[in-house]
Amino acid sequence: MPLYQDEGVVLRTAKLGEADRIITVFTRDHGKIRAVAKGVRRT
Repeated sequence: MPLYQDEGVVLRTAKLGEADRIITVFTRDHGKIRAVAKGVRRT
């Protein structure tokens, strides 16, 4: 799985399981990408 470090605009988010989200981000260098944000919904 590749690792990217870039700035972008979040286009969409979706819940995944209890604590994760799938995010769709548009970046200048990589275009539109989908990624999993692990543990972001924990309080």
